[in-house]
Amino acid sequence: MTARCGGRGPRETAICPRTGQQVLLWVVLLVASASVMNAQAQMLPSTPLPPVIDPTGRSGTPPPLQKEEPVPPQPPPLVPPPAPPPPEKPRAPLLRVFVREIRIIGNTVFSAEELAAVTAPYVNRELTSEDFESLRQALTLYYVNHGYVTSGAVIPDQTVTEGIITIQIIEGKLSRIDIEGTTHFWPSYLRDRIALSAGPPVNIKVLQERLQLLQQDPRLARINAELQPGVVRGEAELHVKVAETSPYKAWVEFNNFQTPVVGAERGLGTVSHQNLTGHGDPFSFTYGRSEGVNPLIDTSYSIPFTPYDTTLSASYRRNDFLVVEAPFNTLNISSQSEIFGLSLLQPVYRTLNHQVNFSVTGERLFNKTILPGFPNFNLIPGSQNDAAVVSALRFIPEWLYRTPSTVFAVRSRFSVGLNVLGATINPGFVNGVQVPDGRFFAWLGQVQAVQRLDRLWGLQVLGRYDVQLASDSLFPVEQFPVGGRFSVRGYRENTLVRDNAMVATVEARLPMLRSAQTEDLLQIAAFLDYGNAWNNGNDPVTPSREFLASAGLGLRANFLPQNRGYFEVYWGNRLNHITNPRNDLQDYGIHLQLVVQVL
Repeated sequence: MTARCGGRGPRETAICPRTGQQVLLWVVLLVASASVMNAQAQMLPSTPLPPVIDPTGRSGTPPPLQKEEPVPPQPPPLVPPPAPPPPEKPRAPLLRVFVREIRIIGNTVFSAEELAAVTAPYVNRELTSEDFESLRQALTLYYVNHGYVTSGAVIPDQTVTEGIITIQIIEGKLSRIDIEGTTHFWPSYLRDRIALSAGPPVNIKVLQERLQLLQQDPRLARINAELQPGVVRGEAELHVKVAETSPYKAWVEFNNFQTPVVGAERGLGTVSHQNLTGHGDPFSFTYGRSEGVNPLIDTSYSIPFTPYDTTLSASYRRNDFLVVEAPFNTLNISSQSEIFGLSLLQPVYRTLNHQVNFSVTGERLFNKTILPGFPNFNLIPGSQNDAAVVSALRFIPEWLYRTPSTVFAVRSRFSVGLNVLGATINPGFVNGVQVPDGRFFAWLGQVQAVQRLDRLWGLQVLGRYDVQLASDSLFPVEQFPVGGRFSVRGYRENTLVRDNAMVATVEARLPMLRSAQTEDLLQIAAFLDYGNAWNNGNDPVTPSREFLASAGLGLRANFLPQNRGYFEVYWGNRLNHITNPRNDLQDYGIHLQLVVQVL
C-alpha cells in the first residue's frame, strides 16, 4: 500500500519523490565541486605505488567513532505516587498562636535560607490552625515542585514557647525497587543502576532521567515505572516493568573492503550474544575469508562490573594473508598478524545527550611476513626474523553528543610503545635511515558530525576528520591506511599506509523512499573525500607526502524492516590519478556491501 508524503497509515510505505529540479541542482553542485578539485589535481604528477597490506585488517571496518544513531525514543514518564487526600478541616475552635520564629529540622536538600523564603509570610504574625496547615502545604509543595514528590513537611505536637515553632521535613527514600519482565538480564543489573539515582531523597526528575538512560540500551525495548507509597511515611516503592529485545544476533556480510592484493571480495559471518551472563556483557565472534585471507577471526567480550558501567573488555584478532594479485602471486608472499587487547573503560559523565568516557587499552600486535626462498630477507623494515612485535599502551578519552537530529563525537587516542612482552627493539638509524621500533609515541584524533535537516526533505549531512601524528617511524601494524571505503573512496584499500596521515570526508544523503515509521529505505549520496599521508625520517622508498582526493555518488538501501537487510554501493571519481592495475572493482572506484541479519 502506498501513501502520499503528507500522511501515512500503519504498514504503509511513503514514496517521497524528489522533483527533477531538486535532483538536478544537487548533481550540478557535486559536479561543479569535483571539477574544481580535478583541475587542481591534474597539475600534480601521477605516482606509481607498490601494493601494500594493512596487516591489522582493520582498514575495511568502520572507525570506532562511526556513530550515526540519533537518541532513541524516551520511555513513558515515571508515574508518581498518588497525592494524599486533603486534611479535614478542624472542628475544634480555631487555635491562635503568635509566631516569632519558625525552625525547620530534617532538611538536607535545601538550606535553611532557601526554606526561610517559603516560611517568611508566616513569621511575626498570629497564625491559626488553617495557617499552620497552609504553611505545611507550602513547604511540601516546594519540595514537590523540585521533583521530591515523596518528601514533605509535618508539624509535630509541641508546646509553643516564646513564639518559636518547629517543623520537621521528611525527605522521602526508596524502600525497595521491584523489577519485572526480565528474561536475560539479572534483575540486580537494572536495580543497581536505578538505585544510583534513587536518593535519598527521591527526586522523580533524576529518577526519570536514569530510566531514560537505561532505555538507550538497545537490549531493552521498553521500560515502564511507577512510584507507589511505602508502608512507612516518607518511604516509597518503585515498580519497574521491562521488555527485552532478543540478545541473539547473527548476520552475514559480503563486501569488497579489502585490498585486491589479497583478494578484495570477502565474506564475513558474525554471531553475537548481547547479554551472555545477564550482566550486560556482550560477546561476538566473526569469521571471514577471501581469496587470499583465511582465516579472518575477530572476537571480543566485554563485561561491566560496577553499576557505574566500569567495563573490562578483551579482544583477539587474527589475519592470515596470501598475496594473490599478479605479478606478486608467483612469489607466494604470506603474512600473519595477531592482536591481543585488554581494555578498561569508565564513563565519567553521562546525561541524555552527553557522554564522556575514558579508557585505557593494552595491545600486543604481532606481524610476520614471509618470502619463501629468502629466509634472511625482511619484508617488514626493522623486523627481526621476519617478525615485528608491538606492545602498546593507549589512553583514549572520548565525548559523544546526541539529539534526535544531531550526532557529534570526538575521540583522542594516545599510544605509547613499550619495551615489554617481546616488543621488537632496534637502534634508531641503520645506514642513515630511521628504522621502525617498538618504542614510539603516536596520537590519533577523530571528529565526526551528523546532522539531519528535516526542512530539506530529511537531508543528512555527515562530516568526518581523522588525523594521526607519530614521533617515530612505525611498524605497519601501527601505521595509518589511506584509501578505500572508510577513508578516501575511489581508490584501492590501503593505497597509502604511512606513519602520519589525515583524512577528511563530507557526505550528503538524500532520502528517496521512507517507511511509515520514517525509516529511510532508499538514499542517494554524494561525497567529497580527501587524504594525505607521509612517513617519518628520510625513507627513500616512499615520497615525503602524497595525497588522494575523490568525489562521487552512492546508493544506500534498507530492503528489510528494522535495518535487517542493507545494501550500499559507492562510486568515487579519482581527482589525483595514480598508477594501478585495472583488474578490480576498486580500480574503477566501486565499493559495495551487502549485510543480512539472520537473527
